[in-house]
Amino acid sequence: MRVLIVDDEPMTRDGLRIALSAGEGVEVVEASSGEKALEAAPKLRPDVVLAEVGLPGMNGNGLAAALRELVPDAKVVVFTRDESRASVSAAMQAGVSGYLLKDSSGQEVLEAARLVTEGKAVLHPKITGDFIEAAQMAGKDGDTASLSGREAEILQRVASGATTNAVAEELGISPYTVKTHLERVFEKLGASSRAEAVAAAMRRGLIE
Repeated sequence: MRVLIVDDEPMTRDGLRIALSAGEGVEVVEASSGEKALEAAPKLRPDVVLAEVGLPGMNGNGLAAALRELVPDAKVVVFTRDESRASVSAAMQAGVSGYLLKDSSGQEVLEAARLVTEGKAVLHPKITGDFIEAAQMAGKDGDTASLSGREAEILQRVASGATTNAVAEELGISPYTVKTHLERVFEKLGASSRAEAVAAAMRRGLIE
């Protein structure tokens, strides 16, 4: 797994490099800005890009959006001190696969990198807790979106952390079919990522 760390603070990059390098088979490369990361990405072909949200110039969200076009297979995990739902929503709309807070341990960062390469969405536990709390408080608020039985079934499995391939195997369908169903779910719920779709579906009472 090749991980590209993007942060303008050398000490932060050093800490992340040490944490990630502890993982077996992990190769770490670094960039000090979003612009430099974007320039290097086509050649480096990183599996995961770990980027600070508040980078000067091109921030982490802007980098994530640009990488979707340039190296679509790369998974972007952003990290920040900002716990606000607005910040999380902006990151999800940019197409990130993970959102971590800066108090995450080295092991948590390494595990997040591995999970996103498996197609899973990763949110810091505190952020996940806030999403669940909001969903429980909102309940069935009348803002409904109709999901087919199969779409709800697939999204429920995604909410439990299942990968595309795992869902396909469990349901006896192809990974392509799973992806097609998820694209329709995203459209119906106005979501741009799995984490956002799960949160929206929970809020509307469509999954548990």
